[in-house]
Amino acid sequence: MHLDQRRALKAAVSAFYRFSPARISLLFMLMLAQRLTAGVGLLLLIPLLQLVGLDVGSGMTSEFSGIISRIFTAIGVELTLPSILLCYVLIVSLMAAMNYWQNVATVAVQQAYTCRLRHDLYDSLLHSRWQFFISRKMSDFMYSLLQQVSTLGQCANTILGLTGQLILVAVYVGLSLLLSWHMTLLAITCALALMALLLPLNRLVLRSGQMQLGGGKNLMQMFAEQLGSLKMIKSYGSESLYLARMDEESRMMEAQSVRMTRINGTTQLVTTIGGVISFSICFYFALAWFSVSLATLLLLLLIFSRLMPQLASIQSSYQRLLHQLPAFEDVQRLMQACDAAAETKPGADLQPPRLERQIRLEHICFRYERGNRQVIDNLTLDIAKNATVALTGPSGAGKSTLADLIAGLLVPDSGTIYCDDTPLSGEQRMAWRRGVAYITQEVFLFHDTIRANLEWVADGVPESEIWQALEMAAAADFVRALPDGLDTVIGDRGIRLSGGERQRLALARALFSKPQLLILDEATSALDHDNEQKIHQALLQLDGKLTILIIAHRETTIAHVKQRIVLSGGDVPAT
Repeated sequence: MHLDQRRALKAAVSAFYRFSPARISLLFMLMLAQRLTAGVGLLLLIPLLQLVGLDVGSGMTSEFSGIISRIFTAIGVELTLPSILLCYVLIVSLMAAMNYWQNVATVAVQQAYTCRLRHDLYDSLLHSRWQFFISRKMSDFMYSLLQQVSTLGQCANTILGLTGQLILVAVYVGLSLLLSWHMTLLAITCALALMALLLPLNRLVLRSGQMQLGGGKNLMQMFAEQLGSLKMIKSYGSESLYLARMDEESRMMEAQSVRMTRINGTTQLVTTIGGVISFSICFYFALAWFSVSLATLLLLLLIFSRLMPQLASIQSSYQRLLHQLPAFEDVQRLMQACDAAAETKPGADLQPPRLERQIRLEHICFRYERGNRQVIDNLTLDIAKNATVALTGPSGAGKSTLADLIAGLLVPDSGTIYCDDTPLSGEQRMAWRRGVAYITQEVFLFHDTIRANLEWVADGVPESEIWQALEMAAAADFVRALPDGLDTVIGDRGIRLSGGERQRLALARALFSKPQLLILDEATSALDHDNEQKIHQALLQLDGKLTILIIAHRETTIAHVKQRIVLSGGDVPAT
């Protein structure tokens, strides 16, 4: 394994251990108790073998037999076959109970770790700059939140399982060392030779995990794009073409799964055959070279027979961890990128700056990436409170960029934006966004009721205010005509409503939040004349009562607007 992968593996294990040290330490203590109980259960076989007439010899086996006899005498129990068997049943039952508690605790820790990871990643994403979002694929975010975090939960489970297996192996090796250090060293030598044979497979496992990560991202991106443009695909009759593309990606994922299955199968094959050979070698040397009593030999063989499957499980768990490692590296890279692009979080009690006079932009410059053209160049303008301002200009002139800057979504490269005398930077810029309502051409609505879609921005408000917002947005009439009124479920993205109804509902939701600034970015460009007029009438009612910024190409949408800002590729605007 390369140094970078070793560091990543160490980071993955330490990140999990740091998640909840107290809970994980308690779980490890439970694992240790369960494994030690298993060792005690094995030692109880010594007096049992002695009772059935086997010679325990004069070494450690005889000493263990004497210790067990003294313990039974101390508690007032005669060392008989029934008493030993009863004690053995009690110990195995205790092991089963502890195994049950361990399994439940393991799942609880795994799920808590998964929830914490998803929370931390989503928190990092939500508090990253808007420019960071638009520079990346949304499907990558979705894949990390859904698939990668779940994979890391499985990774946590693998780490816990691997730790438990290592503890059990340590207990077994400790017992066998006490019984016969010669036989134990021989068994360890065989095990190390077997592990060395499997080292080349580990590199293949890591490579397979990296390829599966890439294939999973491609598949998620494909589904996101195709389902988002399904109407276009069907209108062009291109179903077969896109299905073929999906099948190609799926076959690549299938090939990786089959490849991983082959690797796992090879591991099991090598460990099974190697285990049998190692067992035979140990058995031969015990009889031909080492003076081992029959009872000690039986115990050692029993320990080795349990130890070899554990070593095979450790190898499989290690390979599974390597296969999951690329997911950890990917999530870590994403979180680091989010943290690097993090915004300053405002305090919960920080109120948005109050707009009393004007929004002022002074010498604003902005470009999306280094080396690209300047989208906004040395722009200075004022927007008075309760003014309706139209923002026009050719495509690519920077209209939406300017709206995003005013809304506080983008940060200017230079210059300052003010709300009255308050600079909109840092915490103030994020607090300012709470008082901005933004409506785009593509309306976002939940698959829920109209009431829920409105209360999303202001919960617990009287129903009378809901209807007031609907009236102001010219949406009250069509809502009243729906079968269940406010409680009508509107479908995914509001698909049960017409385009005009969706836009008016979005306007009502924006007004329901009682914004200081309302921005409409081409909100009526896809509407027919009648629906555009209804939106237009709603805006006329708001003229002079609310600060409104309208981005539009149609003259009919902004016919009533007196103040107009004309952009032309970053130049200082004309008003």
